[in-house]
Amino acid sequence: MTAPDRIKYRVERSVEIAAPPAAVWDRITAVRTWPEWKPFIARTVMKEDRLSLGSRFKMHIRVKGPFAAPVSVRVCEWQPPRRLAWTGGIPGVTMSVHSFILEETNGRTRLTSLEEFTGALVWLMLKLVSPADLESLHDRWLAAIRQRVEPPGAR
Repeated sequence: MTAPDRIKYRVERSVEIAAPPAAVWDRITAVRTWPEWKPFIARTVMKEDRLSLGSRFKMHIRVKGPFAAPVSVRVCEWQPPRRLAWTGGIPGVTMSVHSFILEETNGRTRLTSLEEFTGALVWLMLKLVSPADLESLHDRWLAAIRQRVEPPGAR
């Protein structure tokens, strides 16, 4: 993770899910299934079946319109079923660390998606992909996980 004074932009969104952390963890670490239930993930490429510390994978993300931007990442934090983080980008230009934090409360999970961007060209990235677009992407990701994991009528 980068030093706090180097963070140029941060997105943090949370959702409560009516399922235990292990069920949520199983869903978020099954990278190959993401395109089946996340409409903004066009494709994923990964050698392993599941994530683990040091795993590398590529996801093609649709933020706006039909174009899907390829993003290559490496898992840099792995604490099942509590915390997962990956990092990607071009060092010194634009880097991000995306974390999922899972907290259990009475058999439910508070899932937080946190992404921190650093680098000399973060300002340019934010012109191409607005802060509102980034927040919406995180909200849609969390909603898709919740919909996929919660049993019907659980809310």
